[in-house]
Amino acid sequence: MPRNPRTPLSATAKEALEYLTDAIHDCEEQGCPRDEAHQFLVDDEAFSHKQAERAVHQLLMRGYLYEVDGQLFVTP
Repeated sequence: MPRNPRTPLSATAKEALEYLTDAIHDCEEQGCPRDEAHQFLVDDEAFSHKQAERAVHQLLMRGYLYEVDGQLFVTP
């Protein structure tokens, strides 16, 4: 049975995923705290606080990121 493709993302969430993939991988196997992920997006001046919150939420809800004990990871 073929796998279902991932649910499409908004343009903002796609951009956030690009930024966060590198940031989360830089945290090695420990993941990246959710508040640091938000701040990373805001500090880069590409996102407002609200946009960062929404993008991370969308990435989590659609399975592009997952969270364990407050740490974010990129879904393989």
